[in-house]
Formats: sequence, structure tokens, C-alpha cells
Amino acid sequence: MEIAIKHIGRLPKAKIILDGLTVIAGENDTGKSTVGKVIFSIIKAASMAATNQHCQLMNTMVNLVFDSQISNQGEVIVQDKGIPIYSVNFSQHQCVRFDCRQPDSSHFFKESTFIQTPLVWDLVDFFDTVLRLKQNQEMTQNIASFSIKYPYIFWDVYVKITNTPVNKDSQTNDLVNNIRQIIQGSFEQRDKRIVFQRQQESILLMNVAAGIKYFGLLQRLAENNQLKPEHLLIIDGPENHLHPEWQLLLAKLIVNLVHQHKVSVLINSHSPYLIEALKVYSDISINNKTHFYFNELTNEGVKVKEV
Repeated sequence: MEIAIKHIGRLPKAKIILDGLTVIAGENDTGKSTVGKVIFSIIKAASMAATNQHCQLMNTMVNLVFDSQISNQGEVIVQDKGIPIYSVNFSQHQCVRFDCRQPDSSHFFKESTFIQTPLVWDLVDFFDTVLRLKQNQEMTQNIASFSIKYPYIFWDVYVKITNTPVNKDSQTNDLVNNIRQIIQGSFEQRDKRIVFQRQQESILLMNVAAGIKYFGLLQRLAENNQLKPEHLLIIDGPENHLHPEWQLLLAKLIVNLVHQHKVSVLINSHSPYLIEALKVYSDISINNKTHFYFNELTNEGVKVKEV
């Protein structure tokens, strides 16, 4: 699947292939996160919108993900093997056209998760409160409406790591067990709250190291059926919270996720440890489904080239 981007954020032009593992490297402020955010937003709009409501939903996503600042005059085209799927046009930071070329196509992702930080765990109590307020507002007409602004990307991850399905997918058991071995414990539900369980000790989330929390997000997503072949997992700068040794373990885990579980992964990073490890591990098993890109800041703007 190819994503063609024109004049979105800092990116004058870019073509990104999503076909297994996609890695984007580059300096700060070269649009690496923008790629993930715009793809995330399109997937959400495409999966949630009813017929002829895609543009309206896309504007909602632009507001939630980009704070209504995406492009003065831009375009994103999604195609699979040369077959157009979606064409999205922006003007004055609004979606003005969202064409569905293949509205019933099974080629596009059904869901996407954007992991920006493990500190989502620190917001669990806050989001629990927000959720209760929303539920009370829906049930009781007399309660005054309220508005609380929070990052939608964080909320989306919160919902996915806290909502445990009745029927769990046993196909990810090996992935979950691998994560538990790395962090020497697991994130579990105890007395209506999630804690980090290490042997017989229940550790409150605020007292858990950021690196453990990062792997904990992947553990809960896998357990809660959120890592599937039709899902896109977007990982933004994970090295900020991981020791180099754990970066190598994460790289091996990601390649396994793509190879064994057929989950597509888009990851951006500054870390030579992580990028090199992804290259080494992917060459072994998914060489034909791996694409590396480098975002370079030039006099003409940011250039995205495959390397």
C-alpha cells in the first residue's frame, strides 16, 4: 500500500509504502510524526464514517489530532498496487474532499493505534474520571454539559488497553509471554484498577519505570485483540524511554509482530541502535516487506527518500 502526501505539515511531497515494516528516520522537525498522524487520521475517518460522511469525520480527526492545523492546500492519496482507494484534499486546514474510490475495499486498514508515549499509563485515572463523566452525562439529562480537552491519540490508546474483551485471541500468547519475560511481570487488572504485577507484588502505575510501561502498552494491546493483520501500529520515537539494550529487544519484538502476526508497523526513530537492529532482524525474515526512509531538511524543504 502506498501513501502519497503533498503539502501536509512540513512535508512538501512524500511517498511511503506500508507493507509490513516501515521505518522513518531523520532530524527533528522533518515531518516524521506527521506521516503517522495523517495516516492514523485517515484510517479512523475511513473506518468510522458512514456513507458520504468521510470528509466530516476527517475534519473531526484534523481537529483532534492536529488541533485544526494540517495544511493550507494539501492532498493525500492512498492506493494499493496502483488501485486508488482514498483521495483526501485539504484547504485552509479543512478537509474539502474525501473520495472513496473503493468504498468496500478490504485492502485498507480497519484500525490504527498510535503509540506516542508510555505516559498514557499515568493518565489512566484521569481518563477513568472523564469516562464516568461522559457516561453520567449520557444517562442523566439534568447534568450540565462539560468540555475537557485532552490528546485524542492518548485517549484512543487508553480505551484499547483498558477495555478487556470477553474472548481473547490466543494467537498472541507467545507475544504476550515474550513481553512478560522482558519486563519480569505483567500489567493486570486488580480491584478495578490496572497495576504492574511482579511475582506477588502489585505496583501502582505511578511507581513503574517508563521503559516497562512501554512494553506494557504492547502487552495490553496484544491481549485485548488490538494487534491484528488488518491493523496498523504506529510507534513514535520509542527510544526516548528505552535503554539501548531494550531498544534491541523492542526491534526483535516488532519484527516478530510483522513476521509471525502479520501486523503492519510504522515506526519513526532517531536511534541508531534501534534502526540498525530493525535492519538486522528484518533482513532475516521480512526483507521483502521492509521499507526504510530518511527525512532530510534541504533548502527546498523536507525531502523523504527511501534508503
